[in-house]
Amino acid sequence: MIYIFTFLLAFCSIVYELLLGQTLSAFLGNTVLRYSVTIGLYMFSMGIGSLFAEGRFVKHPIISLLTVEVALTVLGGSSVMLLYFMDWAGVPALVFSIAAHSMIIVIGLLTGFEIPLLIEVKRLETGDADNTVLGIDYLGAFLGTIVFAFLFYPIVGLVATAIIVALINAVVGILLFTQKNKIDGTMMRPYKALIVAQSVLAVLLLLGLFNAGSISEFLTGLYLRV
Repeated sequence: MIYIFTFLLAFCSIVYELLLGQTLSAFLGNTVLRYSVTIGLYMFSMGIGSLFAEGRFVKHPIISLLTVEVALTVLGGSSVMLLYFMDWAGVPALVFSIAAHSMIIVIGLLTGFEIPLLIEVKRLETGDADNTVLGIDYLGAFLGTIVFAFLFYPIVGLVATAIIVALINAVVGILLFTQKNKIDGTMMRPYKALIVAQSVLAVLLLLGLFNAGSISEFLTGLYLRV
């Protein structure tokens, strides 16, 4: 199960970054530069996140992982819409760019937290650190780039893609209830609260997915100042 979680979470994270890169290109131009900076910042932030994911943060890996997934669900799912609203509000280009790249960095940091946490969860399961998690993480990220390029971006669209990927993130978070046996008794209350929060987010995302066409039209209207 942990391998499946790893694959799906890596898939989600890279798609979030590609979404931000594409949206930045639409608003600010220079596609090659935007994608290069986006991926560079993402890799850098992911490395920093992995370095800082230690000590108390991995002491309760399921709780920490759930917290990360709730944060990624909220930020990743709303990122494209936030950029559209910022553009509509007439935010200066420099401020817009800083805000967008800050999202890239935060998503990268959160993704970096995931890998050590997933390895730690696997260690609790088997008793040994399992570097297979790293290999599966790379495979998930690879598939994410392919699916984004050939399905999500040209066919599904940016808004619906953001919602779908955030929903996958939310579902993975909810499925962490399967790891209940690894939760310390003193942490059961925050664990349940996070599961409930993730479930609420999943319901909201489902509603958003059913109305993705209308949301996309509304945001396009904002962009075109219609």
